[in-house]
Amino acid sequence: MRIRSAILSIFFAIWFLFPSCKSVKAPEPEYKSSAKTFVRELSVINLPVEIPFKALEDQINKKMGNLIYEDQSYTSPTVDDLKLIVLKKRPITVGISGADLLFTIPLNIWGKGRWEACSFCPTVEKETSFDVDVFLKSKVEIQKDYQFRVTTSSGGFEWKSKPVISLGPLNIPIDRLIEGVLEKQIGAVTKEIDKQINGAVNLRAQVENMWMLAQEPVLLDDSTNTWLRIEPERLFMAPVTGNKTLIKIPLGMEAYIETLTGAKPVIEKKKPLPELKQILKSSNSFAVQVRSRLGFDEATRIATAQLGGQEFTYGKKKIKAEGIRIYGKGERAYIHLIFSGSLKGEMFLSGIPTYNTAIDEFSFSELDYDINSKNLLVKTGSWLLNSTFRNMLQEKLKFSFKPEMDALRKSMRESLKEYTYKDLFTLKGDLGKMNVQDIYVTGDHFDLALLLSGSANVRINNLGF
Repeated sequence: MRIRSAILSIFFAIWFLFPSCKSVKAPEPEYKSSAKTFVRELSVINLPVEIPFKALEDQINKKMGNLIYEDQSYTSPTVDDLKLIVLKKRPITVGISGADLLFTIPLNIWGKGRWEACSFCPTVEKETSFDVDVFLKSKVEIQKDYQFRVTTSSGGFEWKSKPVISLGPLNIPIDRLIEGVLEKQIGAVTKEIDKQINGAVNLRAQVENMWMLAQEPVLLDDSTNTWLRIEPERLFMAPVTGNKTLIKIPLGMEAYIETLTGAKPVIEKKKPLPELKQILKSSNSFAVQVRSRLGFDEATRIATAQLGGQEFTYGKKKIKAEGIRIYGKGERAYIHLIFSGSLKGEMFLSGIPTYNTAIDEFSFSELDYDINSKNLLVKTGSWLLNSTFRNMLQEKLKFSFKPEMDALRKSMRESLKEYTYKDLFTLKGDLGKMNVQDIYVTGDHFDLALLLSGSANVRINNLGF
């Protein structure tokens, strides 16, 4: 699922709206030391994987035939004067208790017995059928190497009708005989169930594929060359739980997330899948810090497209922006402006990028001329030093992004409602909050910290991966 970076790129353009004014040639600015630096925060994404019991039931019933046991001889493997055929009467059903899967196998047992009253008496044969439910219990475990493992054992029987064969004057109970046969067969059945489930749920392959794909940069917007990059740190999970309809595998990931503008990020070497970290408790919540990065060159390009040629007036004075360059140092953003009009030359302004999350407004605090430019303006007695003009400029450099943020929040909520991938899984979630945390000047680029929180879960629709 891709974030609508076309909307996000609006935030990138904020930094470039710097209408400002200077006079004559000015030296490069004197920089202030940094007091505000970007600190990466780990994003925590809990994504409980839900496997409906029906998916397990379909998988098991599809691969396990109806014939459980067949003995068509009175004398083999032992002389017991009994023939038996054990059939699966209805599909196997699955439930859960704690972390244990519970299987109910409805069986129909056909039996045929023979009886001889004496050595010269005729043999009497009689057949009958009866039903029994066999209960199995499987302990579920996700190992640290991501192997999904169940270990199945017998949970007893429940006779729906008493197994009796009437031979002449005798009603012969054969429940103990059949239970002995069933006990032997259940061992084979439990192994088959373990084989089918463990073979069907190749969790490690799925998780490893997700882990590697997550590290591939994703192009979000080709018009702005905006890329999403995820740097996963670890995977964790809490104990397996469930309810009447599904089993929950509470997986989660910690990762650094950022967006970058420009050439496709180069990943020198992907991190290998780490061991699974076991935790005591998890949830379906996520808290994501998206770090959006914008280089100064790209900022200058967008600023030039937006402000190049724009005119600004103060009384009878008028200047026109002929060239703009955006860059930063320390905690401050700098605007190098070349202008013409009432005055010609170049000048530098600086300010601290600021975002008001309460009203979704971008502005610059402490906006002022850099010290070299200010000294030059003092010498020339320029009208640009007038505080009224600077205040007007400060107000002009406030931008409301509430409509764009509201549209982005709405778009994200719609995207999270339900997303199905090739009938294999469905992602459902809810976006609680999405705010811009802060804006920073970092090295040769700007950083924007966007915080998203909410809840989400993944439901497996088809185990046939």
